Amino acid sequence: MLMNAHARDKACFGASWNLATVAELEVICATESCETVRDEVLGRHTSMGVGGSTPLMVWPSHPEAVAKVLEWCADRGLAWRTLGGGSNILVSDAGVIEPVINLTNLVDGANFQATTAKLPSGMLTAQALRTTIRSGLAGLVWSTGLPGTIGGAVAGNAGCWGGQMADVVASIDLIDANGKWQTLENKELTWSYRRLQLPATIGPSAVIVSATVNLRPEDSSELTGRSYKLQQLKRADQPVGVRNSGCIFKNPNPNHSAGWLIEQAACKGIGIGKAQVSTLHGNFLINRGGATFADIEKLITRVQTAVQEQSGIALEEEICRW
Repeated sequence: MLMNAHARDKACFGASWNLATVAELEVICATESCETVRDEVLGRHTSMGVGGSTPLMVWPSHPEAVAKVLEWCADRGLAWRTLGGGSNILVSDAGVIEPVINLTNLVDGANFQATTAKLPSGMLTAQALRTTIRSGLAGLVWSTGLPGTIGGAVAGNAGCWGGQMADVVASIDLIDANGKWQTLENKELTWSYRRLQLPATIGPSAVIVSATVNLRPEDSSELTGRSYKLQQLKRADQPVGVRNSGCIFKNPNPNHSAGWLIEQAACKGIGIGKAQVSTLHGNFLINRGGATFADIEKLITRVQTAVQEQSGIALEEEICRW
């Protein structure tokens, strides 16, 4: 998801980055106590483990720092990208030309109430689930096994086991491209399959810094039991403990899952280089160690071609490409 999956492309401005502007941004980040690393390899920050470098990776630790960085970039017409847990993204071996704002340090400020919880963007979805279960709050059990962070899950309307973020989000807090803080209610957002579209007045360059979700009281032991059963199903049906980006393709319709179509096209287990279609679930591509973006891209095309020839259905990618 999003973002992670979920990550989102922020390349919407006209000016170009160079060594001087990167150095200037480093100074701004230092004043906000943001960690920065030059020429950081993005493959280290994605669940698939592939991808080239970014000229600068920035880790803001509080929303005010995000606002400062975005305002500075926007004033100069410079583009940026944001990254969460990197669980639904495929990065080119060439990397990107823009700095990347890594939101995984935005973990402070979680607030759990009787029927709602405010979750910071950098919080892992798994941590949010564990905390709500311990607190006897239902609403997120469907997210069992969902990788990545809350921000990415919201940005990509992540879902599994019959649930999705659109069903539980009450509101989101975001920083717009001008560095201004805004809060939007669910009814102001446009949700679709694995996508959140922000209002046109805000645009796609805003950064989600927290989300408030609706919950309800329920016995903690009951929630634990349901989550455990889903964990067992995931382990039996999906590749766990190996590098992957989650589901590669969208399910084309309610009657045909992408995984089933891929299996019918006899693609489970096929590979190119070090990239392979999982033998457990056809909609997962795994990195067996040392796979490149080119390996994965070729394998995606091969699977799409095989499914098209076998069923006449064109599979659409769910992952975000950089």
